[in-house]
Amino acid sequence: MLGGAFFKSCPVMDAIVDITDVRWPSLREAARRFLREDGCTLSVPEHLIEEAWQIVQKISDHVPEKLNLPSVVTGDLRVIGLAQIGGKEPTEDICWVPNSNWDEFSAQVLDLLSAGYPGCVGCGGPGAEGVWNELARREEIQQQN
Repeated sequence: MLGGAFFKSCPVMDAIVDITDVRWPSLREAARRFLREDGCTLSVPEHLIEEAWQIVQKISDHVPEKLNLPSVVTGDLRVIGLAQIGGKEPTEDICWVPNSNWDEFSAQVLDLLSAGYPGCVGCGGPGAEGVWNELARREEIQQQN
């Protein structure tokens, strides 16, 4: 799944958020937080547990020096304390991606991993190096809706 499956020519691209979508920066930030944080907890609905563990395995494969891998629990789709995918608006310290889903989140995680993130310089995409402004992102998303 990592072998370039997220190029524009890929037939599944229509189902994945692209860079022109107002949610894209938040989705990308959520994926970066998940990959950056050692020992974080990924919460997913029960039917996604196996896919979530496959993502953890891919992290292990692509970032072998990472010893404290994410754990996976059953619940709402979120990286506990860091990011929330869909659902009700969380507190401002949580990166929120409204109206999003597992496929969009996991695609961003895999895309970043294939680019060498988090062990590379500049491969995290736009916004990876700067300070994240969650309030500004939420305002921009709200204006587009």
